[in-house]
Amino acid sequence: MSRALCVLIITALLTALCLCGVTGEIFRNAGFEAPLGPDNWYCSSCTGEQYGNDKVEGAVSMRATQRRGAWSGPSYDLAYGSDVTSDRTYDFQIYLQLMAGGDVKHPVKVTVQTTFSDGETIHRQIATLSAVSQTDGWKQIAATWTVPVYDRSVTSMRLYVEGPPHEIDLLVDRSSLTEAGVGTVDTLATGSELLSNPGFESLLDFWQCSGCTGVYFTADSYSGSSCMLAQDRSASWAGPSQNLAWGSKVKGGHSYQFSIQVKFLDGGSTPYQLMAKLHVTFSDGTSDVWLHVAGSWVSAQDGWKKLSGDYTIPDYGTTVSNIRLFLEGPPGEIRFLVDDASFKEFASPTEWRAEADARIEQIRKRDVKLRINTPNPHGITVEIAQTRSHFAFGTAVRASEMPSNSLYTDFFFDNFEWAVLENDLKWRQNERNEGQLRFDLADAAIQLLESQGIPMRGHCVFWGAGVSHVPTWLHAYSGSELEQKCWKRVDDVVGRYAGRLQHWDVNNEMLHGNYFVERTGNPQIRYDMFQKVKEKDPGAKLFLNDYGVINSGTMTQAYVHQAEEFLANGAPVDGMGVQGHFTGRPDPALLKSRLDLLATPSLPIWVTELTVEEPDELERAGGYEDAMRVAFSHPAVEGVLLWGYWDGAHYNPQCALANGDNVQANEAGRRWRQLVFTDWRTNLSLHQGTITSAGQEFKFRGFHGNYEVKVKLHGQVAATKTFYLSPGDGTMVVDIDMPNDIIVG
Repeated sequence: MSRALCVLIITALLTALCLCGVTGEIFRNAGFEAPLGPDNWYCSSCTGEQYGNDKVEGAVSMRATQRRGAWSGPSYDLAYGSDVTSDRTYDFQIYLQLMAGGDVKHPVKVTVQTTFSDGETIHRQIATLSAVSQTDGWKQIAATWTVPVYDRSVTSMRLYVEGPPHEIDLLVDRSSLTEAGVGTVDTLATGSELLSNPGFESLLDFWQCSGCTGVYFTADSYSGSSCMLAQDRSASWAGPSQNLAWGSKVKGGHSYQFSIQVKFLDGGSTPYQLMAKLHVTFSDGTSDVWLHVAGSWVSAQDGWKKLSGDYTIPDYGTTVSNIRLFLEGPPGEIRFLVDDASFKEFASPTEWRAEADARIEQIRKRDVKLRINTPNPHGITVEIAQTRSHFAFGTAVRASEMPSNSLYTDFFFDNFEWAVLENDLKWRQNERNEGQLRFDLADAAIQLLESQGIPMRGHCVFWGAGVSHVPTWLHAYSGSELEQKCWKRVDDVVGRYAGRLQHWDVNNEMLHGNYFVERTGNPQIRYDMFQKVKEKDPGAKLFLNDYGVINSGTMTQAYVHQAEEFLANGAPVDGMGVQGHFTGRPDPALLKSRLDLLATPSLPIWVTELTVEEPDELERAGGYEDAMRVAFSHPAVEGVLLWGYWDGAHYNPQCALANGDNVQANEAGRRWRQLVFTDWRTNLSLHQGTITSAGQEFKFRGFHGNYEVKVKLHGQVAATKTFYLSPGDGTMVVDIDMPNDIIVG
């Protein structure tokens, strides 16, 4: 074999390995750059071939042609027990394009086929796009998939892409399967890629280096075989750029998501801000506009780091002559690499909702088998009532209203299952004068909530976002004296309620102020606060909590950086609290995108302060529904709490769910109740089960939470059973014995 041929083969293999994606990639040949075959991607009941005329990245994609049916398509055999394991969660993605059909819409599904040792085969859909056409171009399908716990031996497991009519050829590219929290599935919007040469594989075609020298760089890359080096930068504003086509690719009033991998080559451990901006030039000679799309602090020691953000571009009409994407920020002497850029429009609202509902069905429900054990299985029916949700649906309450206003209190207990006190656990309210502690309002409210079994969040131990949020007498202290006052505060409030509250917001809104760091001169105090609270109340989960982080893509990135910083410094952070204060109806696609990014530190997310300010009650109801559906359909989110519900005790009555002296639900309140207690609750009457040797079995799929089952014999209650349906994809078996007339278990 010639030396040149050896080099060519080695280069191809390295390229294929690079294109497999991020660390922890399970798919072999994830980028379809190596030959297709039975040990990686192949075509099930179709012909699969590498296709070089259209791809997302790299040199080729995979084409599925001569499909025998709608169920035929690209397939991958997973080694159960090594590739994937029961009760573990995986992130999946693949990009797909239809090659025929014009603008006619077709469903596309990703299905896992599992075959057992007894010969039975089951199919489970893990991802879907409800309506895809040829004119859509490349579309991304992504999902989070938990492998069930099976009660028998698995002999084979196959994942495949299916759905469109058999006469339509499919293209697929850029696949990925990683264990959740290990890899980083691309969570970009599902529209076509709007950047040309986004992977910098075709030299530097379509890219320029404004105020710098751009180099086609092959000695290092994030994926593929090459990237772009920006060097000889004349100033901080100098960096890579690309023109975008206004009116055809980019349109006013539309929302887009941007991401790029970056790596600084200079500067050591010193962080510098890197920003992505859109420069809009107008044909009528008016001033140019710079739109800030994304920003993050990056240092050379970070290695490759993802910069991402989103932006809704204003509707400038036809007056735009040019729009250009720029990267800029660090000092001119800093060289940096860029790779894997992306700029895409978000999916349509109709498509988004269908995908959200599919995720809810997958991640918020579980299969149940009720086994009614009785010698007489005939004439049996069951009534299933869900009594509580596993997911937290709650609200902030005003402590002064809880014991005294029965209408306010009754509305709470009728509609919510979690609570947080608005103000009465804050330092300024608890200790207006030094040494004079006041907890009477908090004590009464907490005792009432506890008596009804309501779990609570503690908000908040500290609030260092500005001088107005701490007691005025505290300004007289600084340095170590102030630190001692802080530790006394932990003793006073956390010690008082230790073991009674499930969560604590430790230091509220640190993205917006550093009072305690500035006054003590000790940056470590931020992390020490978490340690002190954990020592005082080890059973409580401790949260960061901030506003703006799901209202702005730039703030989202900053919050992720803060969470990673706290974890790296040993702070016992258990979750990320995200406030969601929206003026007008939120954009669900943008909201999901930001939650995707917030999930990257692998911490649970709670939406802690949801409000939708909207004078029109119908629009307000729609805004709450959109925000709740996004949160409930996201696997990282564990709860949603409103920031108040009655216009008589709300900082902004245009956010309320109930109005008037009688605390009557408005349309937003009725929508909340419909979602929480009807749409996302399981209440069933089952009349036909399967007769077995032990009695009769009934199967259903229900939302996670608490249940009560009543077994009826010829219409009369013969037994009752309560059980808790915990998250998990394996079927939960519930046994109900009926040797006697009535059994309560």
